[in-house]
Amino acid sequence: MPDDRERSESSEEMTRLHHRGWGPVRVAAAGIRTAALGAALAGLVAWPAVTPIQAQEQQEQEAFRPITLEEAVSTAIRRNPGLSQARTNIETAEHTRLGAYGNFLPDLSLSYGYSNASSGRLDPTGQGIVTTSYSTQLSANYTLFDGWRRFTDLRGAKLGVLEQNARYRQTEFQTVQQVKQAYFNAVAARDLVGVEERRVERQEDQLDFVEQQLELGRATRSDLLRSQVDLNNARLALLNAENNARTTTFRLTEVVGSETRVGPVPEATLEAQPLPFSRDQLFSIAEQSAPSLRTAEAATEAAEAAVSSARSAYLPSLSFNGGWAWSNAEFPPTNRSWSIRLSGNMPLFNGFQRETQVYQARARADLAEQTERAARLNLNSELDAAYSSAQSAQAGIDLAVQNVALSEESLRVVQERYRLGLSTILELQDAQITLTQAEADLVLRRFDYQLALAQIEALLGRAVEGT
Repeated sequence: MPDDRERSESSEEMTRLHHRGWGPVRVAAAGIRTAALGAALAGLVAWPAVTPIQAQEQQEQEAFRPITLEEAVSTAIRRNPGLSQARTNIETAEHTRLGAYGNFLPDLSLSYGYSNASSGRLDPTGQGIVTTSYSTQLSANYTLFDGWRRFTDLRGAKLGVLEQNARYRQTEFQTVQQVKQAYFNAVAARDLVGVEERRVERQEDQLDFVEQQLELGRATRSDLLRSQVDLNNARLALLNAENNARTTTFRLTEVVGSETRVGPVPEATLEAQPLPFSRDQLFSIAEQSAPSLRTAEAATEAAEAAVSSARSAYLPSLSFNGGWAWSNAEFPPTNRSWSIRLSGNMPLFNGFQRETQVYQARARADLAEQTERAARLNLNSELDAAYSSAQSAQAGIDLAVQNVALSEESLRVVQERYRLGLSTILELQDAQITLTQAEADLVLRRFDYQLALAQIEALLGRAVEGT
């Protein structure tokens, strides 16, 4: 409450101004402004005016194209360079699989030739003898047995396609996670601007209220100065929040890959439905669909197939060859011949190259198994952490909603007590700060929940139903 000395000084100054013909409200306001100009914080009292050029520049800076979350995700998927590379890897793996299928087909070749040469001899007329010949040959080769290498290579190629598809899904959901994080970050920044705007409105109302109390002799100039400082601090916080919101739109534009600046639509909110799965259910879903796990499993199976392929070098091979040929000194050739051949090969020793290849293949398979084990442990760890974060954020949302309601009621009570002279300006300031912190905390808790859901979806490789 104001002490008697401060009330006396305020009353004397108001009386001097009143004798000059000023009304009571203008007298109080002029007295406060005069004291404020002489204070150390006088430079913070006045809100800086914005020129028309500055206002136009600010509008141009804040202008962006609003997009929905679905539009942001679809645009990012089309333009993400990582996904383009992943699609190329899938096409490469599919062509490798096609080549593995081709190993089961025979090799066909067509050869042809033409020659015209002098023999160095003379005919009866004394002219040089020139010989001309034409030849054509169609040949085929088919491998009957190669130690099961073709089958293991085909199995490895099929697993390679599965691995690359899993990697694509993993990259896709990581991209979706990045887009959601940037999108909800922009929404949260926009909501925090709303929190600061409401704070400025409350501080303006508080300043008017304190001015009225000062006019009635229930407040001091110190109370009014504190209220003016609080208002300027609120306006500064609003500027910072607006700058941060503008920065988040540029980050969203970068993640989406848009040529023009984009931002969330006005209807976008941070509210979400509760997670419809328990912790055990999430682990079960991850075991079946997690892209990181599917990638590691396919890589392990492909490495085991490579070991079998390397071991096939110890087995014999059997192939069949056949051909048909035409040749003559005149065209078209009329002399025909054919041939067939059945041949085999049994490797006995090749300088330990087979042993080295088998060892290297086995080492790669062991490494793939360890990588798969590490991927499973990492998946369980990250999924458990994401689920715990989602549960904590959900509980925090419920508590934050209650805190906002309690803080609003507390501010109302403190304002009434201040009006009656039963509380100080410090208590009123504390109630204002508490309400602002409660509103900001509610925004942050909802943002944390959305981030946790996005991480869970990226780990599972699927959308979480009910969100």
